[in-house]
Amino acid sequence: MGNTRAWPVLRTTDLAEALSLAEKLLSVASWHDPSGCSLDAWAHSDDDVRRLTEALPGVRVEPFGRDGAALPANLILEVTSFAQAREALGIWAGISRCHVVWDDMKWPPVPELGLGEEYRYAELQVACNSHTIHCEEWAAEHTVFVHTRAGDDERPAWLAAQVGSRVVGPVEFGW
Repeated sequence: MGNTRAWPVLRTTDLAEALSLAEKLLSVASWHDPSGCSLDAWAHSDDDVRRLTEALPGVRVEPFGRDGAALPANLILEVTSFAQAREALGIWAGISRCHVVWDDMKWPPVPELGLGEEYRYAELQVACNSHTIHCEEWAAEHTVFVHTRAGDDERPAWLAAQVGSRVVGPVEFGW
């Protein structure tokens, strides 16, 4: 068992720009399943829970409070297409910190860097209103993260370069 390493490749206040870059990165993947995607949002008030669940059908709510408290709560939505993820993220980003993760994918081999195809640790994430993968603190920007295997430190820069971007911050310990 291991953990990913998450590399930020874009920070922007424009959610459409972040999602556009994510779509380009998915096109670089050697394979991805559009339904291998889920959205997570965090609610710290009953009003946030109500607004997030009313905004999108099929949301699962998991309380994260101490000693059985209902708040804070994690809200999870499975989506089956990029278009659905774009729409849902646009709605939720206006309410709370949230993120979308594509995890049923493969990064392509990069022979010139000695890197084979990567499946187990290949993930792509857009974190809304946050600079971190877990969306702990509010930020005015959205961050696109490329997740890779520990030690594949050259892959994120290579992936970003394929879509006209670059690594824009330090690596973060993933999940």
